[in-house]
Amino acid sequence: MSAAPRVADLLLDPILDGIQIVAGSAGVERRVTDVLWYEGDFEQVEGALMICGEAHVSPPYRLDALVRRAQEARAAALLVVAGPAHPLLSSMRLADRLEIPVLWLDTREPVRLMLELNSLVRAPETVRARTVERLLRQLAAKRSGTDILAAAEAVLSVKLSLVTSDGSVILGAKVDLDPTLHLDQPVPQRGDHLLVHPVLDPDVNRLAAWLACPYDRAADSRLDILAMGLAMTEPFIRSWLSGQRTQADRDSVFQAHLLSEIAAGRDSVSRDVVEGALLLGWRLQDWHVGIHLQSDAPRPARDRDPLVEQFTAGLARHGIKIVAATNRGDGWAMWMTTDSEPAPDNPRQLLRALRVVTAALPREWGVTAGIGRPHRGPGGLADTLAESRDAADLAHSHGFRPAVEHSDELGVARLLATWQRSDVTRAFADTALAPLRGQANSHLLMTLRAYLESGGSVVLTAQALGVHRNTVTTRVQQVRDRLGVDLDDPSQRLALQVACRALGV
Repeated sequence: MSAAPRVADLLLDPILDGIQIVAGSAGVERRVTDVLWYEGDFEQVEGALMICGEAHVSPPYRLDALVRRAQEARAAALLVVAGPAHPLLSSMRLADRLEIPVLWLDTREPVRLMLELNSLVRAPETVRARTVERLLRQLAAKRSGTDILAAAEAVLSVKLSLVTSDGSVILGAKVDLDPTLHLDQPVPQRGDHLLVHPVLDPDVNRLAAWLACPYDRAADSRLDILAMGLAMTEPFIRSWLSGQRTQADRDSVFQAHLLSEIAAGRDSVSRDVVEGALLLGWRLQDWHVGIHLQSDAPRPARDRDPLVEQFTAGLARHGIKIVAATNRGDGWAMWMTTDSEPAPDNPRQLLRALRVVTAALPREWGVTAGIGRPHRGPGGLADTLAESRDAADLAHSHGFRPAVEHSDELGVARLLATWQRSDVTRAFADTALAPLRGQANSHLLMTLRAYLESGGSVVLTAQALGVHRNTVTTRVQQVRDRLGVDLDDPSQRLALQVACRALGV
């Protein structure tokens, strides 16, 4: 059985929305065991919340006597149901000195207030049963995730959010996840200021997201009701997720078919293809830049892949908007579309942005990506996607992860590949990198390779290796000292990068 609520707990309940503590705030930790209407006496009122009407405090000096008698009878608090008038200063000081809370509420329905508070304090199971009935009635007619959350919020009088384990918001407002919660364990949990309930993946019956309910303070009975409300809302959210996934799968099949038609028809695509593209918001006649994304780790065979979601979200933070992302079996094809031809420096900026984004993805995913050149029209879309796939294949051939290549660099990359396979390059690599060979120095050799592949960026190197950037700075300095080279010299950086690749570092 839940413990009796304290006065402070009741103050945060939606039933008392708009209430004011006019005096005696030091006593809000008193337990409330009953709710009684004041009828002129204080017999057997210990632990009770006494509700008084406006007539009981008119004229205002009458409140002094009520405060003294309530304190002597050991009542929990006085709740005055009256208009906007406030008590005398002397009454407030008396209540403060005696530490008995005096609460003020402007309501036109004191009888309903009395009944609801009685149920809340004396029969919380009745409140729970009524909440269950109202919640089921409201949720049954809702279909979208937003409507489901809104219905639950209205019944429970709280704000709800649907979030991932890392705090990313799917629906609702952003919430601060409680660090004491174990979000790797799919069980309902209660933090200091947050209730969470797991939402299971509708396909594989494992954790997909969390229903989160922030709260400041509440009685145990109130928290029990909120926890029950989350548990009741979860199946409806899970059903909505299943519907979303089914729709996404249909969209994915449709998009893949449309891309195949575009690749086959190029600039003479059929009217049906054009109409389908318009339906999806694809502007076929504009300029396109393709991206192909791959992962060494096994990926789930569904459209909503966390890899793609994190990747596209990272690009969005760099101002890069992806039109669509389609699973093509060997990776994800995606592209950007612009009204005019991209500026000449766009490939360099895009390459750097993709390297930053892929470096921030989990290392165990083994991500590689390729970028195509800008092309115009339906045939141009097919060309840039084909180029991005070739560039991704080249990136995948590197031993380094994450790796990103641009199709503009494919000729240079092939030339470098020829160099690094030659006996001369191998001999140079053995000599130039000798001070870093051996088990004891393997971390320095790996840092050098990562540093060179990251374009000399300490931040990207740290992300690629999973270490702090100060560690990278220290190791790079050690490499400079041991090799006796100037890593700021482009020629030396290129020579060492080829040497690292020749040794298969």
